[in-house]
Amino acid sequence: MSNNKNNILVFSDWYLPGFKAGGPIRSLANLVATLDHNFYIVTRITDHHSTEAYPGVVADCWTQISDRVKVYYCSPKKIKGEIFEKLIREIGPDKIYLNSLFSPSFTLTPLRVARKLKLQNMCIVAPRGMLKPGALSIKSKKKKFFLFTAKLIGLYKGVIWHATNEEEITEIKFHFSNSADVRLSVNLPSHSGDMPTKSAKIPGELKLICIARISKEKGILETLQYIKAAELKGKVSCDFYGTEQDRKYLEDCLAVAGSIPNVIIHFHGEINPTLIPEIISDKHFFIMCTWGENFGHAISEALNLATPVIISNRTPWRNLKNKNAGWDLPHIEKEFSEILKKCLVMDNEEYKVLSQGAFELGKEVSRNPESVQLALRLFS
Repeated sequence: MSNNKNNILVFSDWYLPGFKAGGPIRSLANLVATLDHNFYIVTRITDHHSTEAYPGVVADCWTQISDRVKVYYCSPKKIKGEIFEKLIREIGPDKIYLNSLFSPSFTLTPLRVARKLKLQNMCIVAPRGMLKPGALSIKSKKKKFFLFTAKLIGLYKGVIWHATNEEEITEIKFHFSNSADVRLSVNLPSHSGDMPTKSAKIPGELKLICIARISKEKGILETLQYIKAAELKGKVSCDFYGTEQDRKYLEDCLAVAGSIPNVIIHFHGEINPTLIPEIISDKHFFIMCTWGENFGHAISEALNLATPVIISNRTPWRNLKNKNAGWDLPHIEKEFSEILKKCLVMDNEEYKVLSQGAFELGKEVSRNPESVQLALRLFS
């Protein structure tokens, strides 16, 4: 690797070719693909909720991915402080990037090693939306105790914080300190291509798609409840794609899905991101009633693929109606139901305006040079 670039050592529970953890992998992959630094990424050799090693990947050594990216896929027995210290000494990084807040293995352990080596002030911690009220409400007692203890012992003292929006800046300062070194760098989306061809929208027909982990914070149950409340009569379908994280929650969702008349609902399980353009091409709207997104890569991808979105107002994607790209709505059953009814009777001419608006918004965000400059400043 060239010596005239910064060396960034990254610790992350999951990385490519993994995809089951969703947003954090895509956020990191897009950051690495965009910035012209040398990246050394230390990660697991297994995907999220999997014990199978990635096929064809050699464990416990550096794998050259490109001219400026190397990945060290750790076997379970090598995920420990002594190995991480060896790698830090070997690389001599300009910055150490931690792609999580709570990870015991890939944030807390490398942070402890960095503190031992007096390198804490070159550590960058990315909370990745984990400080949002919706995220903190899951296993809330455990997380609140951790945050209290972390602040008490100065666990993150001296680190640089990576906030991806103004809201996250406020969250970091609230939980840690007003004097914390917080740097704003928005999540970098995948680059959009040309305007894709969409299926014609026929009044009385509605094809919905949701791509999200099957978990409470993604609002899958609420999505189903809003669809049920709309009492849609026509040719309606909704396809859910995403990794199952909670069997009981999935069963609750399936029970509600089974009680909705006139709507064909399928849960397809996890999907490799490379297949998303193909499966979304004949869908009319992307729907996700999430309780909180730091960015929402699936939303960004839907927009890039000219698919207008029906989402909650708990994401950075706001004022969508004014941009002719869809709707961002409060968690109110009536509001979602009315929009779903509107979408069902919509004709192709009205739909084409929304489809074009969605694509233009996706393109605007993915090609914003200011976003790249913010990311560069994060590592300066």
